Amino acid sequence: MIGAPPPPACRTGRGRLLVLLFPYGWLLLFFLVPFLIVLKISFSEAVLAQPPYAPLTAWLQGPNGPEDWRLQITVNFASFLRLVEDNLYWLAYLSSLKIAAVATVLCLLIGYPMAYGMARAPDSWRTPLVMLVILPFWTSFLIRVYAWMGILKTNGLLNNFLLSLGLIHEPSRLIAAPRPCHQDTPPIHTLPYKSFAKKSVLL
Repeated sequence: MIGAPPPPACRTGRGRLLVLLFPYGWLLLFFLVPFLIVLKISFSEAVLAQPPYAPLTAWLQGPNGPEDWRLQITVNFASFLRLVEDNLYWLAYLSSLKIAAVATVLCLLIGYPMAYGMARAPDSWRTPLVMLVILPFWTSFLIRVYAWMGILKTNGLLNNFLLSLGLIHEPSRLIAAPRPCHQDTPPIHTLPYKSFAKKSVLL
């Protein structure tokens, strides 16, 4: 029948498509496009100019007159060679892997017993226990980081508490050193705190 509305299944399919287009468009605009821009810059040559890199492509006039234009593509691998030649980058990468591995193990050691305890708790206790885990994360992340700095700094609460008990004779440096890539004990104090709540709830 001419002018009849589309069937409900068709309208549902269009609605699902519109719902999917928004997150995919968001990822395309704010993730994929910036990633491609950074990838393009990584193949460019660094110059003292604005912007601080040379263009990858340029149109040059050929020898056959004003109508002869040719596209020139210049690719520079100096940035990738620097990653291999300068040990600062691969030491930082190895340090990141070490920190991630230690933080993951600590999250499992802390989160699994908590998840097991919440799973075995009576039904009336499960919701309050989950709320006790999630509630601190309603606070701003920046505020929580500054709270950790107050606890872990040289004259912070933890060092003063250990000094008062006589367990240590001088304050310990518990916060990251200025050069974390070259120290033996990387700063991993706050990483389990950031992640173990999600792990314990999911487990």
